Amino acid sequence: MNCEFCSVRGKPRWAHARHLFSQVKWLIETRRARHFFIVDDRLEEDLDGTFEFFRMISGKYGSRLIFTVQIRLETAKNTELLEVMKKAGVRVVCIGFESPIDEELRAMHKGYLSSHMLEWVKVLRRYFWIHAMFIVGYPLKERINSISAREIVGRFGKFIRQASPDTIQIVLPVPFVGTSLRQRLEKEERVFPLELVPWGKYDASYPCFKPDNMTLRELQEIPMKLMSKFYNPLSFFRIPLKTISFPMDYLIRGWRNWHRDWYRDVMKYGGHLLIQRWRRKQKGNKFIERLEKYQQEHN
Repeated sequence: MNCEFCSVRGKPRWAHARHLFSQVKWLIETRRARHFFIVDDRLEEDLDGTFEFFRMISGKYGSRLIFTVQIRLETAKNTELLEVMKKAGVRVVCIGFESPIDEELRAMHKGYLSSHMLEWVKVLRRYFWIHAMFIVGYPLKERINSISAREIVGRFGKFIRQASPDTIQIVLPVPFVGTSLRQRLEKEERVFPLELVPWGKYDASYPCFKPDNMTLRELQEIPMKLMSKFYNPLSFFRIPLKTISFPMDYLIRGWRNWHRDWYRDVMKYGGHLLIQRWRRKQKGNKFIERLEKYQQEHN
């Protein structure tokens, strides 16, 4: 969709469905593999090949294998494909939601709005576990209309509650080389020099450019603030409560709904531990202070 931040350019190419099937079959027979992550950005790009591959999988293995894939939200409109994927064992779909803020979606050239996202994710949740990936603090083209850190946190938080993904990942925008985003930010003289922000910091965890309508410290903290609300320590106490309530919950809602809620809390508590570990590692890190000093000197 020609997203501004994306470094993937050029005409796509793909292997034949039978080739991918033979790889899966070889891994099963030689490595006893059962879990697979197809890492293509767009699983549905070669739609005919995707149908053929999953039909071959379900014909040979039923739904005994477990697949994680990456797709676009619009795939929700193709219910035939969703049924074929589910029948073949696709359990998790990783989706680049990017942002629930329409102004940012337009700046990204994402091709849809937040209202479409909520509509599509409700469909996908009926079939799969949803891993939602977001970019927070995206630089708008009209900086006069930029959104404050407080408003960003509020709008992201509201959307996440409404969409109810099973797991989330929230990162900062990265002006990768070769992207339209980097070209725009360089033209606006907003990209920090490499001696200050080396390539090692281009992992979407640190600010790489001067942000809109917020401080560098606010931009650095927003992802962790949002993920801390989602991956919270209270999940630890819900796990035993849901375990105890299993017999009654199973009779009322069935195995699938109980297990999904129980496992979500397991993942949320695990996410909480990872966030705490990351924060401990950042203690004593003077990176933001160096950026703030540079920004003061060059304003």
